[in-house]
This record gives sequence, structure tokens and C-alpha cells, in this order.
Amino acid sequence: MLEPTPNMRRLAEAEYLRIETEARKLTQRFAWTAISILIGFLALAMLALAVFFALANAYGNTLAALIVGGALALLALASILFAQRKPSRAALLEADLINRNVEDARRELQRDLAAFEKRVDDLSFGLLGLLKGSAGTLPIVTLVLGLLAAVSPSLRRIIMPILKKE
Repeated sequence: MLEPTPNMRRLAEAEYLRIETEARKLTQRFAWTAISILIGFLALAMLALAVFFALANAYGNTLAALIVGGALALLALASILFAQRKPSRAALLEADLINRNVEDARRELQRDLAAFEKRVDDLSFGLLGLLKGSAGTLPIVTLVLGLLAAVSPSLRRIIMPILKKE
């Protein structure tokens, strides 16, 4: 008998791996974004004050504030751009491999389920196919229904409209 459970497990594991990898990437991106924000705030508080005092003596308060603010804004922008960089080739290959694995598992599971459904249809003499609208094993069902209709006139009134639809 065909057992689709191993392929279901493989599909679940492949989906889990894909989701785990995606979550890891999002976590890394979030961490870098949080770090860049933290760097921006700390830099604004600490470096601005220290550099401001150093530059205020040489250039005056206004120009010192402008220089310090511009430098810290560039540092924050650089860290945000670093967090938003494109994924590496290895990360893209890893994602592609995982997606292929998921698709293969899905195809195998669909193939197994189709074979299982065909086997159940064969064991039920085509009744499952008749219910689903498939006419693959209809002659067996038609033969059985025709035999029943020939045996009983009361069943004939019920069965003949069914057979004429097909």
C-alpha cells in the first residue's frame, strides 16, 4: 500500500527550513537596523558633545554644531544602507535550493496523493471518480448500475437518469 506520510514529513521539513531561513534573514536585517538606530542615538549624544566642544573653540558654536551633526547623520545613513544591502550570492543560492526542495516535496506529495486516490477509486469500483466527476473507471460503474436497473424496475427509474447524464 502507498504511504504518503514520509513525503508529507519531507514537505513539512522543507517548508520549516524555508521559513526558518527567512526568519533568520529578517532577524539579521532587524538587528542591523536596530544597531544603526542605536549607533545614531549614541553618536548623537556622545560624539556630538565631545566634538562640539573641540570644534567650538576653533570655529565657533554654530559651525561646530553643523559639522558634528553632518558627520553623525552620514554615519547613521551608512549603517542604514548597510542594513538594506542586497543579499549575498550564497544567500540567494541557499534560498533557491530551499525553494527547489519545497517544490520537489510538493510534487512528490501530489503524485503520491494522486496514486492513493486512484487506488481508492479502483477499490471502490470507480465510485470515487464518479463522485469527483472523473470518467476514468466509469464502465465498471455503468455495468453495475445497468445490472441493477435490469434486475429491478423500481431501481431502473432511479438509475436510468444517472446513466443518461454520462
